[in-house]
Amino acid sequence: MIKRRLGALFVLSLWLIASKTKAQTTLTWEECVKKAENNNLDLKTAEQTVKAADDTHIATIGQWFPQISVGTSLERSGPDASISGALSDPNYVPNATLGISAQETIFSGFKDFASVDQANAQLDNAKAQLAQAKAQLSHDLKTDFYQLLYEQKQIILLQTIRDRDKANQDLVQMNFSGGTDNKGSLLVAQAAVKQDEYNIDQAKRTLRVFQRQLAQVLNNNPMDNITVSGDFENPVLPDNNPNFLALTHETPAHLEAVAQYHLSDSQYITARGAFFPTLTANAGLNGSGPTYDTMAAGWTATVSLNFPLFTGGHDFFTLKGAEESKQGTEDILESTDLKTESQLENTYAAYVDAVQQNKVQEFQVKAAQTQEEIAKGEYLNGLLIFQNWEQIEGNLTAQQNAQLSDVLNIKTTEANWELTQGKGVIP
Repeated sequence: MIKRRLGALFVLSLWLIASKTKAQTTLTWEECVKKAENNNLDLKTAEQTVKAADDTHIATIGQWFPQISVGTSLERSGPDASISGALSDPNYVPNATLGISAQETIFSGFKDFASVDQANAQLDNAKAQLAQAKAQLSHDLKTDFYQLLYEQKQIILLQTIRDRDKANQDLVQMNFSGGTDNKGSLLVAQAAVKQDEYNIDQAKRTLRVFQRQLAQVLNNNPMDNITVSGDFENPVLPDNNPNFLALTHETPAHLEAVAQYHLSDSQYITARGAFFPTLTANAGLNGSGPTYDTMAAGWTATVSLNFPLFTGGHDFFTLKGAEESKQGTEDILESTDLKTESQLENTYAAYVDAVQQNKVQEFQVKAAQTQEEIAKGEYLNGLLIFQNWEQIEGNLTAQQNAQLSDVLNIKTTEANWELTQGKGVIP
């Protein structure tokens, strides 16, 4: 019995270790891009919408071809009202018909052209939404990936700061024991270590939050313990500012607004077509007789011209509403372009500011590190009081945290700049 329990515990331990190892996943940036492209559900939905719009667009082309149909019927008529009589009574007269007909719309008030344009506009709109979905996915992926990378590096930095503060605490303890410093200085040094421990625990909790966010973007199991590998790279900015007006006309926001305008224009043409006559042609070959073998065949051909005279004002107000809707989408297009151009300039300015600020922060960290090294030596030699030394140590900690935040800010503002352009890493 004891051996069985030990064996079961051993198997359970192996299973737990294997499960934990399986849940641990380390991904590079390239691997995340590939997984997002293949697995993200929002992207798949946008792609399906484009396929559906493309199918609808192809379907509208069918109206240019003749509509051909085949029909047949077989009946028996007679005096008896019962079903059994209709099937067996010889006095019933049989009749069979067979026909094939073709119909072609010669003119429909340009409504057929408008329906094709409408399908084209819906397809363009779906493609613009797909481009926006790709840009949004790229933005979310970049921000979540580098936020997780930041949290990983933040924990390492906080642990380094804790170790430095512990060493400083031992130094203050030594001076306190030697009578060259006071109890207050020691308590402040001890409080700094306590604060460091809290900061590390808090960063670990935040790390888990961004692990789940990245898992959601990748459509991974949210319980997977995702970690990422890589580093923050400083981008090289172009010498001149981009042409924001030209970029505006390439954004999904502009393309979607244009598609909406074309859609409303085709709806206006359709509504206007109700005031034009409709010209159709029909041709058919029909046969009828007691049986299929004895039926007589005949041709029919007709040309029909229909002109609407009065529909109770329906067509007039439909056209008026379509015209106002068209004007509204034209105004939306102009407004969208103005807003997009402004957003492009704002997000690019924030991106440039972040890059330049990081360069300044690198010098700030070097200066703080040098100052900290000098101050520690002066404190050891009794040339600097604890309060001044503690401020210099705190400044180094603040500058190191700021530098790490700055490199994250570069990636965040870069992602915002790409999103406004409708671009990103998802092809």
